[in-house]
Amino acid sequence: MYEFIRLLARGHHVALLTYAEPGDGEKLVAMKAVCASVHTVPRSSETERTKRLAQLSSIFSPVSYQRRSLYSRRMQHALDELTAKERFDIIQIESSQLAGFALDPRAVRVLDEHNIEYELLYRMYSTEGSAVRRVYNWLEFRKFKREEVTSWQSVSGVVSTSAREERIMHDAAPAVPTMVAPNAVNVEYFCPSDEPADGGALVMTGLMHYRPNIDGAAYFVREIFPLILASRPDIVFYIVGAGVTDELKRLSSSNVVVTGTVPDVRPYVYKSAVFVVPLRMGGGTRLKVLEGMSMAKAVVSTSIGCEGIDVSHDEHLLIVDEPRAFADAVLRLLDDRERRLELGRKGRALVERQYRWETVVEQLEGFYERLLAVRSSAP
Repeated sequence: MYEFIRLLARGHHVALLTYAEPGDGEKLVAMKAVCASVHTVPRSSETERTKRLAQLSSIFSPVSYQRRSLYSRRMQHALDELTAKERFDIIQIESSQLAGFALDPRAVRVLDEHNIEYELLYRMYSTEGSAVRRVYNWLEFRKFKREEVTSWQSVSGVVSTSAREERIMHDAAPAVPTMVAPNAVNVEYFCPSDEPADGGALVMTGLMHYRPNIDGAAYFVREIFPLILASRPDIVFYIVGAGVTDELKRLSSSNVVVTGTVPDVRPYVYKSAVFVVPLRMGGGTRLKVLEGMSMAKAVVSTSIGCEGIDVSHDEHLLIVDEPRAFADAVLRLLDDRERRLELGRKGRALVERQYRWETVVEQLEGFYERLLAVRSSAP
């Protein structure tokens, strides 16, 4: 969200209302530097135990855990206070999990969907090996699908990250304007490096408390990586990102490095020969794919991993779904430096052409203007 907000704030008065957890001070300082105002509601950090207890209690509620976990009276009160003091043309809600709050009806209300959450829940139900998780995800899918579709139908406009998801939203809420604002990257920050890659390193990045990333990393280590190690026993796989769970910590070995939080993911990406995206579940589009291509890295991804991004197999990256095929694709790239460089160049060119934040924000501003015009012409 930082790039979205930073660029919008160049030409607009932007106020941010957000939950804040202990340790968020540096992030809030960065947001205050670009926003007209920043308002926070305290939220305690969730432990693995408290999250599981909350998920268990949600089973007996008609309201999904997705909604229950992010709704609070304090946030509603802060929202009411802010909109009573100041009139906003547009209120943008980030994801349908936060769409349960009552909003000022005078404003154009825009729901920015990072993905279709109920679709992600269904994919988690379909993929999980644990019977308990499968039952829980099925119940969440049923409840949140109803809530999410209602959210699309009740706002002034909906923003999606891909054309595929926009079609789903339009079919469910045909009277509500929609637009595609794809995930993008700061191409100056995530840029190629002259640093030579280590031919014996692979990398995966992401928030490592996010279930699709946990599943993807575990799937790679257990199903794909042994096939690579059989030919290249010296290979090291780096799992880079904050919020590492106990499940991921147990994957650590002499060939698997689980970093936890790092100040900057780029050094790990730069030194790796291949950037892997072994996701089996997910929604929206994956920033990690765009970041890897923006840094001109050779990327190997599953179909779901690069879903919604305008990429072609064997041109911008390699797309493979079966463990053996995935391992073979990685091994071919490890053995062919020129092919890695070629994929990296073409991936970088695609990002520069279609996935710059500046381009996306310009399109979003045009959507705002259309929604405001509709509002002003209404009787």
